[in-house]
Amino acid sequence: MSTQHSAEIDNPEAVIRACFADMKVKLPLRLCDEDVGVILDDDGCDVFTVDSNGQRDDAVVSAIAFTIASLINIQAGFDEETANG
Repeated sequence: MSTQHSAEIDNPEAVIRACFADMKVKLPLRLCDEDVGVILDDDGCDVFTVDSNGQRDDAVVSAIAFTIASLINIQAGFDEETANG
């Protein structure tokens, strides 16, 4: 196993952060206060929108967005308080 792969296994949080940084997405992610289902990066840039067609109830959309953003943040090594916005 190469040294790089070994380092990735030892520090998966760094790999996740690097992947998002390569895509110009600054972690942690957070929910947009103005638009339900919109997930923003730490700079306030849109990353993605849950249920862009508006087919789900707002409460469900918020729960989905919160879950996705929190899971990404936690896997990237942010503490629970930061991960949950």
